[in-house]
Amino acid sequence: MNDIEYLIISTSIDYSTDLVCVELYERKKKYLRLNRDQFGEYEIIFSLQDREMSVKMEDHFYTVKNNSLKGIFFRAPVFLRSHKKYNIQEQLYRSQWSAFIRNLVVFENAKWINHPVKTYCAENKLYQLQCAQNVGLLTPKTFVGNALPQEISSAQKYIVKSLDTALFYDDSQEYFTYSSVVGGDELFDSSLKDAPVILQEFLEDKRDIRVTVIGNKLYPIGITKNGDNIYGDWRKNSKEDLQYKPEILPDDISSRIIKMMNNLELSFGGVDLAFSNGKYYFIEVNPTGEWSWLSQYCSMPLEKAIVNELVGEDIE
Repeated sequence: MNDIEYLIISTSIDYSTDLVCVELYERKKKYLRLNRDQFGEYEIIFSLQDREMSVKMEDHFYTVKNNSLKGIFFRAPVFLRSHKKYNIQEQLYRSQWSAFIRNLVVFENAKWINHPVKTYCAENKLYQLQCAQNVGLLTPKTFVGNALPQEISSAQKYIVKSLDTALFYDDSQEYFTYSSVVGGDELFDSSLKDAPVILQEFLEDKRDIRVTVIGNKLYPIGITKNGDNIYGDWRKNSKEDLQYKPEILPDDISSRIIKMMNNLELSFGGVDLAFSNGKYYFIEVNPTGEWSWLSQYCSMPLEKAIVNELVGEDIE
């Protein structure tokens, strides 16, 4: 049996995890990758008495011990967001293995990136916006609910987005919602009663900035299209059509982001900022955010920084 030092929890098709595993392999670290879509192929037993987990993969045996496990790279959703129709066996698989993953918090001595409990808290939009305000970051005026606030003006534009990731299925069709720019007159003609939404002020002529935070280091990238600022949600555009340029944030903005992440107890996060009218606005932080596209398009080896944080090294 091989005692494991680092545990990776992800899926078999996650490219970001591939990059982290290659980096761990090149550093000769003893790691084990568990893919959520392949649990049925493993044989796993966790012994509470011994505080260890035994895993059999094909003809290979691995042991994960609480007192020797150093770090866990956690790329798994805390919430089950898919509304696809599953049969009974699929529902059993998803619910019980999700519960098993959550129970791995018993590995209390390991460094988590990120801990599931902290991820659960940080994924709540109102909470993260409040945490940003608490450290002095500006946020757009924000309302959450299924009714319109009195100060809505028919002459103004607003941003409407879902309170949580909205992924739906209708027969074989998949639907995903992005942030939308709507006029106040449209809001007055719409009905919000069925579900709460996030309603924010619209920032004119904003520049989008993605700040990948790893430990106490920031990797800010400005995002434009054909050299211009992007109207609305930049994610509606193909990544190949966008340009990415390193940004230099003011020291006070950087320190406030780090303080917010420390308060959220997150070692990793994808922070979205908007620069408008000479001011930086915090939009959101994704504790399980995607970052491999930055390694691809910006030649930014974020996997090295993540592994540095996970194993406690500082290799460039």
